Amino acid sequence: MNINRMTWRSIFRLQQIYPKEVGEICNRIGLSESILSNQNLTLPIDMFLNFFIEAESVFNDDLITINYARLAQIRPNYAEALGLMFFYSRHLKEGFKLLQAYINIELEGINVLIKEEQSAVKIQFIADQKVKHPSIYENLCLSVLAAFIRSKRFQIKYINTKINAIDVSLKEKSIFNCPINLKSTETSITVSQNNYLKKSSISNPKLISYLSSIAIKSLEEKAVNTTLTEKIVNLMSNYENHYNNISIQEISNQLGISVNTLRNHLSRDKTTFRQVFNNYKLNKSKNMLKEGLSVKVVSYKLGYSDPSSFIRWFIGQTQLTPTSYKIGLKT
Repeated sequence: MNINRMTWRSIFRLQQIYPKEVGEICNRIGLSESILSNQNLTLPIDMFLNFFIEAESVFNDDLITINYARLAQIRPNYAEALGLMFFYSRHLKEGFKLLQAYINIELEGINVLIKEEQSAVKIQFIADQKVKHPSIYENLCLSVLAAFIRSKRFQIKYINTKINAIDVSLKEKSIFNCPINLKSTETSITVSQNNYLKKSSISNPKLISYLSSIAIKSLEEKAVNTTLTEKIVNLMSNYENHYNNISIQEISNQLGISVNTLRNHLSRDKTTFRQVFNNYKLNKSKNMLKEGLSVKVVSYKLGYSDPSSFIRWFIGQTQLTPTSYKIGLKT
C-alpha cells in the first residue's frame, strides 16, 4: 500500500519551514531528506506513518497528525487537483464529492464517507484494516481537508479524533480554530449545512467537469484489477459501527450504477448482495470476538438493536453461538 505525490509534497513544505525538525525525523526513520523534493514520489504508507510517529516527540505536539497541514502552510494551488477543486467547485458539496474520487486515486487504504444531516454535514475518514496505524493515517487525511476548508474561510464546527492528548487544554481548540473531541469513536470533520451548500463566487463548471473526467478515467484504470465484490466490501468499510445503514440502494448509488445492474453483475459472479453483506458482517464479527469484545458489544457495533437477533443471525451463518465460537478460539 502506498501514498502518492500530493501527500509527500506537504511534507516537503514542512521541511522548508522546519528544516531542523524534519531533518531529525528523516534521520530517525532512515529517509534521505533529498528524496522529499521528488515531485512524483510514491512510498509505502508505513514509512509515511513512521514519519509522524517520530514527529510527535520532535515537534512536542500531541496533535501533530491533525495540525501538520497548517504547520506546513498547505494552501490549494494550481499544481494540485484538490486545490483546484475546492477553489472552483460550486460549493463544498461538489468539492467533497470530487474529493472522494481523488482520495482513492492519491491515497491507498483510506475511505471518505460523507453524511448529510439536517443542520450539519460530517466528513468521516476510515482507514483500511491493513493499515498498521489507522488513527494516525485518518488524522493526516483529515488535516489536509481541514486546511483546504479553512483556506476558503469556512468555519469548521468541530473535529472528532480517536487519539488522546496529554495537554488537556488542546481539547478546547485545535490549530483549525474549532473544538476538538478527543478519544472519539471516529475521525471526522463537521461543517454547517449552510457552508456546505454556500455558492462560490468564483466557481468554474468547465474546469470541474474536466477534473471529474480525469478522476473517472483514473479510477477506471485503477479498478481493472479490483473485483466488484472487493469494491462493495471497501464501501461497506465506510459504515463502521453503522452497518445497519447499509443497503443495496446505498451501495449502488456510490458505485454509480442502478440496483438492477448491481444485482446482474453479482449474479454473473454467482453471488448476491445479501451474501456479500453477510460474509462481510461475519468476518467483522469473528474479528471482534477474537479481540475479546463481548457478544453484546459486537451486536451493537454491527447495528443490531437486540443482541438476541445477532445471536440468531450468527448461528444461521456458522451453526455456532457467538459464545461457543469464542470458546473454540481458546482450545
